[in-house]
Amino acid sequence: MREEAVPAPRLSVVIPTYNRLALLDRTLGSLARQDLPASEIEVVVADDGSSDGTAELVRSYADRLRLRYYFQEDLGFRVAAARNGGARLATAEVLAFLDTGVIVGPGWARAHLEAHADGRRHAVLGYCYGYNPAQPFREMEGLVDTLPPEEVVRRFGEVPAFQDMRLPDYERVGFDPGRMAMPWVFLWTLNFSLRTADFRAVGGFDEGFTDWGVEDIELGYRLHADGTAMTASRAGWGIELPHERAHDEAAVSIMRNCQRFLDRHPGVQTELYWAVSSRGLVVPLEVEWDDLLAWTAAAAEQDAADELLEHTRDLMDRPGDPVRVAVFGCGGRLPAEWASANARFTLCDFDAGALGRAVDTGPATIDGSLQVCGMRTPWPDRHFDVVVVTSRLAGGLWGRWGDHVLAEAKRLGGEVRGPEKI
Repeated sequence: MREEAVPAPRLSVVIPTYNRLALLDRTLGSLARQDLPASEIEVVVADDGSSDGTAELVRSYADRLRLRYYFQEDLGFRVAAARNGGARLATAEVLAFLDTGVIVGPGWARAHLEAHADGRRHAVLGYCYGYNPAQPFREMEGLVDTLPPEEVVRRFGEVPAFQDMRLPDYERVGFDPGRMAMPWVFLWTLNFSLRTADFRAVGGFDEGFTDWGVEDIELGYRLHADGTAMTASRAGWGIELPHERAHDEAAVSIMRNCQRFLDRHPGVQTELYWAVSSRGLVVPLEVEWDDLLAWTAAAAEQDAADELLEHTRDLMDRPGDPVRVAVFGCGGRLPAEWASANARFTLCDFDAGALGRAVDTGPATIDGSLQVCGMRTPWPDRHFDVVVVTSRLAGGLWGRWGDHVLAEAKRLGGEVRGPEKI
C-alpha cells in the first residue's frame, strides 16, 4: 500500500540559537501549544555552533513539532548566516522568525498566517511584550515560569512597562507602519513574518554582519526598497523572556553595524538612523525625518554659491595636484569660477533637488555627489583635503546634530572651512 504524501507546511518558523538551552526549550514549548495542527507548522532551529545539548533538546520535541535542524560551526557570532541557513531549509510559503527566548500565545501561528492570507507583499511585525532591553519589566520574571503566556498577557497586557517599546510609534500612525517614512527601522527578528519568496528575492540577511544588532533592520531596509510593505500585528504576539545582556558590548557592536549599514546604503535616511543610534535613541527617528523635510522646504531657495567661492577662492591658481574638496550643503548653484579651479569637488546636500541641479549644471571639476546632511558619510578618514560646511546647514537639525557634522568634517578632511558662520 502506498503511503500518502505529507502535505507541505503552511508556516516555517526559523529560530536562531547559541548555547541558550533553557530559553530555547521555552520557545519550542510555546510553539508546541499552537491551536493549529502540528503538521501545518514547520520549526527550523538554526544553531550557530552550540555546545550545550541543543541538538538533543531539538530531538526531544520530535513527537510534538514538525522539526528541522540546521547547524553551523562556531566561528563567532554569525546569527545572520544561521538564519539564512535555517531559511534555506524552509518549505512553507510563509516564513516567520522568532528569537530564542520569545514565547508565543496559542494563536500566534494562526495570526501570522491570517495576516498573509490576502497574498500581499508585506512583512508582518509581530507585537512583543516585555521587550525593552534598557528597562526590563521585572515584575513578570517569576510568573512567566509558572503561567502560560496568554495568562501573563491577560494580567499585564495594559501595563505600560510591559508593552512593546515600539508601541508609541505605532500609536502615532494608527498602528499602520505603512504610514511611516522608515518602517524598516522596526523590523526586528524577535517576531516577524513574510512570504518566503520575498525573503529570498532580496537575498536574505547580509552575512557580513558578524556582531549583534542591525542585521534585521538592514534586511527591512532592503525589503522596503524592494516594495515589501510593513504591517503590525497585535494578534501575532510574543513575550520576550528576561535574560542577561551585555549592554556595553551590544552598544559597541550596534554602532559598528550601523556603520556597515550606512556604508552599504548611504543616504539621508540611513545617516539619520546612524545619528539617532549613536545617542542611544530609536523612538524619535520619524520625528527627526519630519524635521528634516521641514528644513529642506525652508532652505529650498537658499543659495550658497557666494560663500562657496569665498571658501575656495585660493584654489583657483593653486599649483600642484588637484585639491580634494567635499562640500556639505552645496545648494543648487555652484560658482562659475570652479571650472578653472585646481580641485576636484564632491557635493553633498540634504535636498535631492538642489543636489541634482548642482550636478547637472556644475563644471567638469565635480567629482561626485551624495545626498546626505553630513552627520556621517561612507568615506574613510582623511579622504579629502578640505571640507566646506555652508550656511545651508544652519537651520533645521543643526541644534541637535551640528556637533556630528563638524566631527564628520574633521574626520574626513585635513582642513574644515566655514562652520564658524553657522
